[in-house]
Amino acid sequence: MSSKSNWPGHTPLPKGLAAPAKRALAHQGIETLEQLAQFGERETSELHGLGPVAIAQLGDAMEECGISYVSR
Repeated sequence: MSSKSNWPGHTPLPKGLAAPAKRALAHQGIETLEQLAQFGERETSELHGLGPVAIAQLGDAMEECGISYVSR
């Protein structure tokens, strides 16, 4: 994936993410992996448009970039 950003806090969502997943995230104002981490894992999994493949892609991208969901 290697979508690391030169700007901390601005790591883009992974390329190849399906359009419904992109729309669901955009509707929540999520444009970066850091924003996704703040949104929360449970909340993310409940979004309409994010299926198991998109959840796995996002998880892999976060892991690769050393980003994890914030505990609540």
